Amino acid sequence: MSKVLVINAGSSSIKYQLIEMPYEIKISSGLIEKINERGTNLTLHYNGNKICIEKPLSNHQEAFHFLIEMLIKNNIIGDLNDIAACGHRIAHGGEFFKNSVEITKDNFEEIKKIEYLAPLHNPANLQGYIEMKQLLNNAIQVAVFDTSFHQSMSKEVYTYPIPFKLYEKYGLRKYGFHGTSYRNVVNRVREMVGKEKQSRIIACHLGNGASIAAIKNGKSINTSMGLTPLGGLMMGTRSGDLDPSIVEFIAHKECLSVEDVLKQLNKESGILGVSQISNDIRDVRKAAMDGDNLSKLALEMYAQRIASFIGSYYVQLGGLDTLVFTAGVGENDYRMRESIIDKVKDALQIELDDEVNCSVMATDAIISSKSSKVMVLVVVADEEIVIARDCYDILKSKL
Repeated sequence: MSKVLVINAGSSSIKYQLIEMPYEIKISSGLIEKINERGTNLTLHYNGNKICIEKPLSNHQEAFHFLIEMLIKNNIIGDLNDIAACGHRIAHGGEFFKNSVEITKDNFEEIKKIEYLAPLHNPANLQGYIEMKQLLNNAIQVAVFDTSFHQSMSKEVYTYPIPFKLYEKYGLRKYGFHGTSYRNVVNRVREMVGKEKQSRIIACHLGNGASIAAIKNGKSINTSMGLTPLGGLMMGTRSGDLDPSIVEFIAHKECLSVEDVLKQLNKESGILGVSQISNDIRDVRKAAMDGDNLSKLALEMYAQRIASFIGSYYVQLGGLDTLVFTAGVGENDYRMRESIIDKVKDALQIELDDEVNCSVMATDAIISSKSSKVMVLVVVADEEIVIARDCYDILKSKL
């Protein structure tokens, strides 16, 4: 057996899971948030226990050292040698990385070269590797890319209608994200409903960040996010697709820089921007039920845009076998699932089992009726187990 530590390092946070492979036993999970802020918090889950600690941590190096210290102190691991592999979620792999890889000196340099494609994500992700490499001398370090699943898209799908020399010079194209989540969906559909229902899948990863993928025979043929996670669906704080000239218009009228406008589109738009209340659908739904019209509009816009992508991908797939909802909103908000299905059910001949749909929250389930032409599933997002499997496969290949 081998313990795999899965790391998702953000600019001010670190999420982790410790998983025993190959049995896929989740030993511990947790989160360090507000790094380099007052009141840095560590939440640690293990063996049915939950520990919350507030401790000033001024940088990622201190945070990772503290995490390992707490894993040892609470007997979650005996020592550093207990961890055989460390898997790092890397947001962007560009065109170079089509699969997960062990991070070598050469691979590290290649990832560094494409930092400009994800300046808000990749540097923080790589910081996790740098720190864990120093702490865990005997563990292999593995990079698992959000973009790699979508490398199967065809050229006419991923190419933008801009001067082609910009693609050749900078790699400006659609890449897509949430790839590890979609890989989990493909595996779970196979396990839940069998191979006959996995040929044509539309998967909706609906969280604060949201995207949709069209998956044919286990391969991505299209996805809603583009060069960056800003494209595609309306999200918690992101605008999703809009007329590009809006950027110049806002910059001119509001006397803002392009960077300031992009900040608005990334952090102040979407459900938050329309509702003017929150990026959390639970808060917005409560306000809508209390009669707030902008909250009602935000929810309706969100569902409508998702339904539009489902319709487009239905055509591209040449039909549909299984529609999947995953991630926070997809797993937990039965009203949103119902609202989306209502907009496509006649065209796609989908019939929900209303009783089952209303009862499903954060669990894998089939929520369509037996007479539905398309199966509708809820799948709990589990990107960490996908990362752990990739780590274990690479670890085995080295033995």
